Amino acid sequence: MLVLFVLFVSTSQAKEQEVLVSKVINGDTIVLENGDVVHYLSVAAPALSSKKQSAEFFAREALRRNKSLVLSKKVRLEFDVEKKDPQGRLLAYVYVKNLFVNGELVRLGFARAAVTPPNLKHKDLLLKYQKEASEKYAGLWQEDKKATEPYYVGNKRSYIFHKPTCPLVAKIPEKNRIIFKKRTDPIDIGYVPCSKCKP
Repeated sequence: MLVLFVLFVSTSQAKEQEVLVSKVINGDTIVLENGDVVHYLSVAAPALSSKKQSAEFFAREALRRNKSLVLSKKVRLEFDVEKKDPQGRLLAYVYVKNLFVNGELVRLGFARAAVTPPNLKHKDLLLKYQKEASEKYAGLWQEDKKATEPYYVGNKRSYIFHKPTCPLVAKIPEKNRIIFKKRTDPIDIGYVPCSKCKP
């Protein structure tokens, strides 16, 4: 019984504990002083690449903004249903004092909302911020991305959408497929574009 109580107390304290950020990997991933890698929950910043010319639009700006928000600062982590991703990174909502970093990146257009079940704690807020950013053409929403397909195919499990010609579409089980008539429809509900076919 005592062991359970100690475990409960230490878990509760860990939730509120602040940890120093020692490195910023990209617009949505950081490394803590203790070595833990944290990927921001429910957001997707444009991807960086080792080859400068293949970085996604606004990726370097997203990295710079993330650094300005968290590097060498103490952050507090808030968890949702899933605590880690398949790569072993912690999945968290990140706060610097009262600033909700995940939300701030979406609100200013440095990341998209990428709300994937079962982690839905801040879904409505993030989608609201994304709508406001896209309407203002803030940040990554400045890219003039036109609809080039008659429809788009989404994966209900991964919350990623594709061009219908993308080879990954064939791998989506029928029960997980959803068809979108306009390119903006999946984005409005938190889906992110496929990194291979770039719809």
